[in-house]
Amino acid sequence: MNGLLHQTEAVFFDFDGTLQGFDTHQISLSTMRSLHALKNQGIKIFIATGRSLDGFPALQELEFDGYIFNNGVICTDDKRDIFHISYIDEWDVKQLIDYSVQENLAFSVMKLGHFSINHVNDYAERTFNFLNIPVPEIADPLLLRTDDITQLNIFVDEDKEHFVVNTVMRNVESSRWMPYFADINPKGLNKMAGITKMAERFGIDISKTLAFGDGGNDKPMLAGCGFGVAMGTANTDVKQAANYVTHSADEDGVYKALKYLKMI
Repeated sequence: MNGLLHQTEAVFFDFDGTLQGFDTHQISLSTMRSLHALKNQGIKIFIATGRSLDGFPALQELEFDGYIFNNGVICTDDKRDIFHISYIDEWDVKQLIDYSVQENLAFSVMKLGHFSINHVNDYAERTFNFLNIPVPEIADPLLLRTDDITQLNIFVDEDKEHFVVNTVMRNVESSRWMPYFADINPKGLNKMAGITKMAERFGIDISKTLAFGDGGNDKPMLAGCGFGVAMGTANTDVKQAANYVTHSADEDGVYKALKYLKMI
């Protein structure tokens, strides 16, 4: 396997819990050095995150070759210029809005240049505290355009998530990387779909790709890339989707995995 990994053309990294630790909310020095070492070998490095383009930090000390945002819904080049974008079906958005009015469901809306939430419940408050990011503006979803939404987040438990995705909506899929909320994206779009689009644009052989991740939304790329590495904080199902399990982001997990794989 190590012989194959020496032919790696590109590495795709989740951000929260993979590059940036949940404890420190920082990218460790060992991780930054590892990314630079990959670049120096001519290996392309990409971000594949559930975050939005507008909600992603600058990371000026690191030069990525491209970015996948909203779990594959938006793909950009190194300058964050968009070359692919999809939107949630307007029918599904309206269904969720109607349901939220009836059931007092808390959900957030992501679109280019916009991030809002209809109201804040306990799960939402826990989410933004844990991620160390401010609560988005509170906005009435009935006043928003519904044809340009890239991602929705519902602040519910898993049972309610499955009901919303399978009964209330019909053209979406969900993924969860924290216990307090689920990402909602257009059906068929996930991080692996974004990686496929990125590979087509850059002429990358999927069999020569490596992916790092820790959440439920990372499972498609951990299983779909040539080799998948799960972080030590990942749940069992995420680890099972990977080829190798490393330490946590705050315990130099990226560096240790790349060292074990003899890539740095």
